Order: sequence, then C-alpha cells, then structure tokens
Amino acid sequence: MDRLQAIVTDLLTLARLDARAPLDLSPTDLGRLVRDELDRRAYRIEIVRDLQQNVFVDCDPLRITRLLVNLLDNAERHATSQIAVSVRADGPAAALEVLDDGAGIAPEQREIVFDRFTRLDASRDRDTGGTGLGLAIAREIAEAHRGTLTIRDSSRGARFVPCLPLSQAPTSYGRPRGGS
Repeated sequence: MDRLQAIVTDLLTLARLDARAPLDLSPTDLGRLVRDELDRRAYRIEIVRDLQQNVFVDCDPLRITRLLVNLLDNAERHATSQIAVSVRADGPAAALEVLDDGAGIAPEQREIVFDRFTRLDASRDRDTGGTGLGLAIAREIAEAHRGTLTIRDSSRGARFVPCLPLSQAPTSYGRPRGGS
C-alpha cells in the first residue's frame, strides 16, 4: 500500500510539473536550505557536507527541497558508506552536488535514469521501495527553475549535479551576491 501511495504521489507531482503549475519563487540561500533539510532527517549513511553560504537562487523552496530529497533518497539506496553533499557558486549558476560512493552509473545510462519508471538492472537487485520516478521528478523541478540536472564523471559512485541560475541576495540577508 505504501508503494502504491508513493507512485500516486509521484505521478501527481509529475502532472503538476507537466502542467507548468506556477512556482512560488523567492530568493533563497541554497546552502542554508540544504543544511536545514540535512539537519531535519536521519540517515543510515554518513553525510559529508561542504555547503557554501550566501549562494542565492530564485526558487520554490518546497520544490527544490523535493529535488534534494529525491537525490538523497537515491544516493542512500546506492551508497556503500558515505554521501557527499555540496553547494557552491559555479560561474553564473549555483551547483548542488550529491555524490554517493556506490557502484555508479555507466556513461551510456546517464540519460536513461531520468526517464519515467526507469530502474537500472543493478538497482533492481539492491533497491527496494523506489518508484522509478524520483530522478525524473528531480530533473523536471530543475528545468522548471531554468536549471539543469546532470550526472557527471566521478572516481567512484554517482555524482548528480543540479545547477540553478544565481540571483541577488534579498536586502534582508545583508550584502548582495554579485560583483565582489
């Protein structure tokens, strides 16, 4: 029953994204958002953090949290002992990286994993509870924010990197981002 509920919830999320439901955008410190979400949850795997503060994006915080949670759930299912999470400014973009130390994803399968209901053979052997929709949802959320979600090369494991356009810090945060 829980698996069915998860599939229905994921399908509803995708339907909203497909319908281009409006985002509730606000200037958000991505490092702080990620830190708060990591503090809120318990993990069976060690989480190593490198979270740059004052990396602002105009985003819907609930949707970006969903993107993060989907990547973390995926990483936790496949990691051996550790997940590294980082946030940094990377040129005109904010990069959020989730890297697990599992078996990784072959280069020829790096786009396929973003297709709806796709579960790679290796993940089916180990993975329980995944709907095959989490990575598709994460990519749709990144794209709805004018960003990207890609899998990049790494020496070990899978390295998921969503990038979102940087924005100016709101005046209530103090100094704005930009020309330093």
